Amino acid sequence: MHSLSLGLKSYLTDPRLLPIAEKVERGERLTFDDGLLLYESPDLTGIGAMAHFVRLKLHGRNTYYVVSRRLSYTNICVTHCQFCAFQARPGDPRAYVLSADEIIREMEKPENLGVRELHMVAGHYPKLKIEYFEDLFRRLKARFPDLHLKVFTMVEMDYYARASGIPIEEFISRCMAAGLESCPGGGAEIFDEGIREKICIGKKDAGTWLRVAELSHRMGLPTNCTMLYGHIEEARHRVDHLLRLRELQDRTGGFLAYIPLAYQIEDNELGRAYEIHETTGHQDLREVAVARLMLDNVPHIKAYWVMITEGLAQVGLTYGADDLDGTIIEESIAHLAGAKTPQALTKAELERLITEAGFQPMERDNLYKVYA
Repeated sequence: MHSLSLGLKSYLTDPRLLPIAEKVERGERLTFDDGLLLYESPDLTGIGAMAHFVRLKLHGRNTYYVVSRRLSYTNICVTHCQFCAFQARPGDPRAYVLSADEIIREMEKPENLGVRELHMVAGHYPKLKIEYFEDLFRRLKARFPDLHLKVFTMVEMDYYARASGIPIEEFISRCMAAGLESCPGGGAEIFDEGIREKICIGKKDAGTWLRVAELSHRMGLPTNCTMLYGHIEEARHRVDHLLRLRELQDRTGGFLAYIPLAYQIEDNELGRAYEIHETTGHQDLREVAVARLMLDNVPHIKAYWVMITEGLAQVGLTYGADDLDGTIIEESIAHLAGAKTPQALTKAELERLITEAGFQPMERDNLYKVYA
């Protein structure tokens, strides 16, 4: 069944949502003011019903996941983000840089058998240059030819191009020639300049993230996109962020999936400087639902179990999400900031979560090719 049988209006308790429900049923694009109302309305169940309607129309009951491995090639970072507990300064006892040999040895471990996607993001370390990445990617593809390399935030690519003294276009082109196949969506945080100055001083402005994403798409490098929510931002900042992503997707079509990222409150400067509470299930489900309704041109919405728990991610599948991300295998960035979830789930556990929620598990690669 690809629609909600009673009609969307019957699921609403807030009459202000009726015009939005009519737009959703007709497949019309929502506006900035619609987005504000979706954040303001107390009728989360009604908003979820609208998002679920869109999700069923796009994907039926198919729910995607990937057998993936997370790995950070360095935690050294000269950029200072107030929400980050992962970064280490040069000389810090925790600081590390992994060589290509070390990364290959790590991927050869038995627990990585069957991994289809290697997801690598890391710090900004000026000693790493384009040659490091070319060598790493070539050697990984030579050793694991079927492994999909999903590497770099947009901000990382901008940083390492500048550190290498080459234009960003050359950096992207050389990385792709060496084996880079897609990029995750991190580093976007929130695009509003005033908020950005308070949460990620030193990180490039929103324009850089959007420009590098657009360039990547035009060069044939697909990416995901994200938003960090639940810190000091307001609803208007979140709607603005979503609309900027939607406008870019209109131009390029290069975003594969959107992932709402819940801010983790522990062991970082932002959590010490402001009174910020851990996001609630209500907030987390609303972010999934609003994203599905506002991002009408982004194919997939993830319920990222690492940050919102496995149980809530299951519920997110009826609030607009069609993807539970993946097995992860050792996520560290969110966990260092206080995430309470496991650092990995098995393929069987992910499939059980999806099936138990009433959906059909579909193993995919990062480009959403489904495996039988």
